[in-house]
Amino acid sequence: MSGKQGASRAPQVLDLPDTVDLAAVNAAEVTLIRMAAQGQIGVREAILFSRLLEHRRRAIGDVTLEETLDRIEEAQKAQFAQQAIERKP
Repeated sequence: MSGKQGASRAPQVLDLPDTVDLAAVNAAEVTLIRMAAQGQIGVREAILFSRLLEHRRRAIGDVTLEETLDRIEEAQKAQFAQQAIERKP
């Protein structure tokens, strides 16, 4: 066995912004790149965290799309209802 397999490291705390929106995910990604470039975290760690951020980005995009579609559907329902009222004799 190599020494690396059995060795455990203390968990590293990264000071990243809360990823509540796409701008924050982007800011976290920039922070990761800087930390890797400065040697504060390893490239492998940066890649793993970057993957997590990409999943977060997709989830936020999905929620945003769903909310947009809901608003469009509600607007269409209101428009159809208004048109039905206007057609009544």
